[in-house]
Amino acid sequence: MLIPAFSIGRTQKLLYELEDLFHDHGYGARGHAGARPRTAWQGLQVVLDSPLAVDFTAGYRRLRRYWDEEARERVSAGRDPLAFEQLVTVERHVDHLRMVDYLARRHQPAVVIAASGMCAGGRVVNYLKAMLGDPRHDILFVGYQAAGTPGRDIQHYGPRGGCVVLDGARYDIRAQIHTIGGYSAHADQQDLVDFVIGIPTPPGEIRLVHGDAVAKATLAARLRVAVGDVKVVVPG
Repeated sequence: MLIPAFSIGRTQKLLYELEDLFHDHGYGARGHAGARPRTAWQGLQVVLDSPLAVDFTAGYRRLRRYWDEEARERVSAGRDPLAFEQLVTVERHVDHLRMVDYLARRHQPAVVIAASGMCAGGRVVNYLKAMLGDPRHDILFVGYQAAGTPGRDIQHYGPRGGCVVLDGARYDIRAQIHTIGGYSAHADQQDLVDFVIGIPTPPGEIRLVHGDAVAKATLAARLRVAVGDVKVVVPG
C-alpha cells in the first residue's frame, strides 16, 4: 500500500491512526506485543520514506507535552503513536532506492508513506514508477489531487486501466487505486469567509491564488457579498 502524503501534518495523522490499528490488533509500542498477536499484522511494516517527514515527526514527538488528552493517554499507557514497533524510517537516498527495489521485488506486505502528496515530485515518484504496473500493489490517496498533477491523473485514469506520465515517461496503471476523503487540513469555503469577516481591520484587497478555477470563482463571489467594501481579485 503506497500512500502519497504531505510531510507535515498529514503524515503524522496517518501514523497516529496506524498505531491505533496495530494496537487494536495486538501490537503497538516498541518492544511490546499485545495479548492477541495476529500473523498478518505482525508481518506488516510501515515505511516512512521522507527525510522531511522523519524530521518533523521527531519534532512532533519532542513537543508531546502539547499533545491533546487522547494522545497523552496513549503515552501514559506505554504507547508511542509516532514511533511504534512496526515503523521503519528511511532517510538516506541510497537506502530509499534499496527500499523501492526490495518492496517492488518481494511479496512482503508493507504500508509506505512518501511525499509528495500529489505525486508531483519527491520519493513517491520512484515508488510509483516501480509499482504502478503491478496489480499486487495499491495506491491510497488521502489528500486532494489538483488538476494537472500526476496524482490527479492516477486517481482519474487508474480505475480505467489508463496511464500516467512521470518524469517524461509513460507508465501503465495496473495497481489498485483508492481514495479516502476527510484528511484535508485546509479551511473550507465557509471557514475562509468567516475568517475574512472576523478580521478586525478589513484588508484593502484579497487575492485568491490557490485552488481550482471554479472553486476560486465561487469563493470570490461569496466574499464580494460578505465583505462588499473589500476588493477581491482572482489572478488569471
